[in-house]
Amino acid sequence: MAPAVVFLSKYLQISDALAGVTLLAFANGAGDVITALVASDSKEGVSYNVGALYGAGLFVITFVIAKTIQNSPVDIVIESEILWRDIGFYFVSVMVTIYLGINGEITTWDAVLLLMLYVIYVFVVVFQKKKEQVVEHHNEELLEMKPIH
Repeated sequence: MAPAVVFLSKYLQISDALAGVTLLAFANGAGDVITALVASDSKEGVSYNVGALYGAGLFVITFVIAKTIQNSPVDIVIESEILWRDIGFYFVSVMVTIYLGINGEITTWDAVLLLMLYVIYVFVVVFQKKKEQVVEHHNEELLEMKPIH
């Protein structure tokens, strides 16, 4: 799957960050999405899906990240801005899911709210990447400037 994501990213000329929150996220979650659609016909299926999706997320942010850090030959540096962005969006999505669970009903508008949350997340990722590129370009220009004597 990874070579296909790399090929699509290069073909579509999108950044690694955007590929991660779109193509890679879809490739990683496609099985979960199909399972969710099939199981959503029953009340028990919805509960199963919520548990499975958040369980998978918890597994990734605990076990997978811990093993990645342990097995990395170099220190892993995470920008705090990116970490807080992802934690923030995950927290908001959990709160929306809890609200929907308490409400006991998911309307079309609730589904639109969840989709908009994802779209906003993608835009924030793209904006942060563009901002990072502008800062890097500006820093390169500053380094190339010759001092005036």
